Amino acid sequence: MSNVALYRKYRPHNFENLVGQDHVHSTLMNALKSGRIAHAYLFTGPRGTGKTSTARLLAKAMNCIDLKDGYEPCDKCDFCKDINDGRLIDLIEIDAASNRGIDEVRDLNEKIKFSPSRAKCKVYIIDEVHMMTKEAFNALLKTLEEPPEHAFFILATTEVHKIPETIISRCQRFDFKRLHEKIILTRLNYIAQIEGIKADEKALEVISHYVDGGLRDAIGIFEQMIVNGEIKFEQVHAVLGTSENGLLERLLVALSEKNVSEGIKIIHELHDQGSDMKQFTHEFVDMLREKMLKAVYAGKMEESQGFMKMIEIFQEAQDKITNSSIPQLPLEIAVIRFAGPSMSKVAEVAPVVDVEQKPVAPVEQKVVHSATPAEVVLEAPKVDIEPAKPVEKVAHEVVDLSFDKLKTDWPRITERIKSPSLRMSIKSAKPMKLEAHDLTLEFGTEFHKEKVMEPDHRVEVETILKEYFGTGLKVMASLKKVEIKPVIEEDYYQAPAPAEELNEAPVKDPTVDAALGIFGGEIVS
Repeated sequence: MSNVALYRKYRPHNFENLVGQDHVHSTLMNALKSGRIAHAYLFTGPRGTGKTSTARLLAKAMNCIDLKDGYEPCDKCDFCKDINDGRLIDLIEIDAASNRGIDEVRDLNEKIKFSPSRAKCKVYIIDEVHMMTKEAFNALLKTLEEPPEHAFFILATTEVHKIPETIISRCQRFDFKRLHEKIILTRLNYIAQIEGIKADEKALEVISHYVDGGLRDAIGIFEQMIVNGEIKFEQVHAVLGTSENGLLERLLVALSEKNVSEGIKIIHELHDQGSDMKQFTHEFVDMLREKMLKAVYAGKMEESQGFMKMIEIFQEAQDKITNSSIPQLPLEIAVIRFAGPSMSKVAEVAPVVDVEQKPVAPVEQKVVHSATPAEVVLEAPKVDIEPAKPVEKVAHEVVDLSFDKLKTDWPRITERIKSPSLRMSIKSAKPMKLEAHDLTLEFGTEFHKEKVMEPDHRVEVETILKEYFGTGLKVMASLKKVEIKPVIEEDYYQAPAPAEELNEAPVKDPTVDAALGIFGGEIVS
């Protein structure tokens, strides 16, 4: 085997071998055929999808002296060979992560003025261009606006949103897509065949799924897994920390059956095996997503809502695993949240769990005397207490469904909403009508109505109602009609008093009374 890394050895040397980016291939092919090549290109997309490889292919095509079909590099001339070996001095590759300042760009602006030493044109490939500073972008902008005839730029990035719009507007943009798993699997099988490596198909499938659309990462992992000319599934599973489908399905069954103990047991098995909890959660959420979409396509909306609720809980757990001191704890909580009884039901049961089903015997008052200070036990006076009734299993029973019962229990039901903002909105609602399994809620404001009727919020409310009453209810909403009353109502309107009455009205001002007492006289008006 060669000492060259496989991902470099199998890097595409012509556009025909560029896989998974047909839209980029066809557009660049037409540009090369017509001779209308832009002075600046922007390649953006996930890592390992072919941005830098395409940039080198474009540089080869611009300098090749014997193009095939007007666009395909011959891969035989000196320029093509030098680019393949990284020896062409007129192809300048810059890593913007380590050359990100204004001084480096100023140096580039000075050198770009000089003609190419050997090739037809100078090509600058700037990788991870989003890492450049604001000042460096400003310095580069002028060159992009008015580049020399012999100079071409190809900018590559994984985070295009960090690049100023002024730079993007000066470039022709190409968005590279994640490669489909089947394309990656086909490429890995091709490499295995050429290299004479015996690889388990299942192992290659795991690698193809694990890399999330990045072919370069897939080839790197492929090379890492080769042991004595073989790639075995067990080796891939152990190194990547991926989960067996059996465990994923077991956890799903446990959650569906509300079997909390089995779900926790599976989490502990994973921890004992040394599995990566975050990777397992990622795979579990991915599996749930596939099942949710299948249910949606099949028209099974109620089933898809169950998967959606499960995804929300485990997605939240996945985000918390990184910062958790106990990696398995967020998963354990997620299992309990989905499969266990709601906290409000646990609270109702908790005070009576330890009560024995025996009558309470009366006790006598006793005082314990001791030479040393001792604890004085004062018992309550004798009280006739009836035997305690058997404890009802509240957590597993449902409440009779009636509209009167629903209105009475509505405050208790709304307290079960976990989200504070949703709880506030649902508390503002008033149950108005219950027909069959359709519950109509009346809202005072459009804001609260829209908040509750958002798909995920509506599902949460319907789930809580189902847990409480043991039957599914469809939540509907209406807006309270506000009656607009006239500003002046007849009951409150009084006509002004006649002028005679106003004149006869006694004066209540003490100052006026005092003046009348001293000087006499009468009030005229």
